[in-house]
Amino acid sequence: MSLIAGLTLATTLLAGPAPDMSVQAQGLNLARRDEALILAQRIRVASRDWCALNRAFLTPDSIGDPRVCEQEMRRRAVNAIPRAHRVYFVRAGGRTALNRP
Repeated sequence: MSLIAGLTLATTLLAGPAPDMSVQAQGLNLARRDEALILAQRIRVASRDWCALNRAFLTPDSIGDPRVCEQEMRRRAVNAIPRAHRVYFVRAGGRTALNRP
């Protein structure tokens, strides 16, 4: 189980001038539960902050409900994790932590 070295997860939007959301995953071993939970928390914070500024670009029909934007950005961030590391992240409980209210 290798460490993610120098990886920044970035989610890009295909349309619109909104900036990318990035999350630092450098040095985390996603096979370890505590480190997967650290990344989950970073994704949660980044998605909340990104959506506070940019949610109209991603979810223009749901401007009044930031949860729609935050869920989508969390999904995109998890999908940006390279597949081999994403499997470890999911098995260690990272995705479950992201899906908790």
